[in-house]
Amino acid sequence: MLIDWISWLCSVPQTELLLLLCPIFLFDTPRYLIGSLAMWIWDFVQESLLPVRGKESPSFNFCPSVCVVVAGLNEAEGLERGLTNIWGSYPRLEIIVVDDGSSDGMSLVAHDFAKLHNGVRVVTKKRGGKSGAMNTALPLTKAEVIVIVDADSELARDAIWEIVQPLADPKVGAVSGSVLVRNSQRNLLTRIQSFEYLRSILLGRMLSSRLGVLGIVSGAFGAFRRSALDRVGGWDVGPGEDEDIVLRLRKVGYAIEFAPYAECYTDVPESLKALTKQRRRWEWAVVTFESRKHIDMANPRNANFQWSNLMLFLERWVFNMFLPLWFWVYLLFVVTTVDMVYFANLSVAYYLLFATAETLLWLIVLYYSNNRTRDARCFWILPMLPFYQMMQRCVTSWALLEEMLTRRSFSDSFVPAHVRRTTWRW
Repeated sequence: MLIDWISWLCSVPQTELLLLLCPIFLFDTPRYLIGSLAMWIWDFVQESLLPVRGKESPSFNFCPSVCVVVAGLNEAEGLERGLTNIWGSYPRLEIIVVDDGSSDGMSLVAHDFAKLHNGVRVVTKKRGGKSGAMNTALPLTKAEVIVIVDADSELARDAIWEIVQPLADPKVGAVSGSVLVRNSQRNLLTRIQSFEYLRSILLGRMLSSRLGVLGIVSGAFGAFRRSALDRVGGWDVGPGEDEDIVLRLRKVGYAIEFAPYAECYTDVPESLKALTKQRRRWEWAVVTFESRKHIDMANPRNANFQWSNLMLFLERWVFNMFLPLWFWVYLLFVVTTVDMVYFANLSVAYYLLFATAETLLWLIVLYYSNNRTRDARCFWILPMLPFYQMMQRCVTSWALLEEMLTRRSFSDSFVPAHVRRTTWRW
């Protein structure tokens, strides 16, 4: 079978083969692999020169006052572990827990913790969504930096130290932490997501940050300059608050940075149903924000126009909207113009190219990894990634079409009904 496939490959004219394989060069390959390779080559050369220039030891020189806001709904089960993980991990630290209308005793857990630990405050409010919960905490603290941590997440040692360092630059308005998968060993799906997070968050956001086009700070772990939040009026209510606040900060001129070793561990969906629901919600944002609410950021005539914002939007429009939908047109063209044997051989070529690209990305991940033993375990799931990517392409297309046609995000239960009714439907 392998010999037959090689014979087919050699028999196809190079121009025809390149034309048929062009989608491999239009999707995640250039977005992650080419950029990551260029970044790795640059860093490798720089690191090779360190013995000559003198290697600098990492240090934490910036120590602003920090308020960690833990806003959640029905997070009683893991809250104490999360608070214990945060408390005492940074010298100038206070914690505000906002219970957004929980029914599982989340406030009681938080109050019990606060009785035994100084600098912890608990607020209970009627459910209004995560944006409203985070805004509730802002008047209660005078801290210079607001760090947002999900109630069910766990921070690595020195994570807060790491995430505040880029804020020493007054031009930086927010910093995204590196979100990793905590429950990676549960099943095959969580193992695949573990590598996906390393590829898209560790490598993807590191590259985006260096290029000045980072457009999101993870809702699970992010740091914000307090004065920057005050300038834009805090978080807007509605879906996708983690991306929306970043675009609003960029709009008024702040830079957004990524702290690759400010690590946060979170649990990812363990079933296809839960994963599909999560990814649909994520994909709605590119239509809601980059194509509607903040479309003025791409207008050169806008008073606050920046070329970096236009590049951010173009990247999102091309890779998150146009190409996922165009793929199905291309697939229909191939299916209707070649025979089944040709299509099967072409599919094998696609698979091998995608698998090779993912293997190279895995090697780059190991170069930057803070825990190579942990991340090396991702190797055995690499052969399954092309199938996973195909599934995600289906979910992305579904999400884009439903948001374009129905504004589906504004009927999602992630935001309370009374908030959805009063929020502008971008």
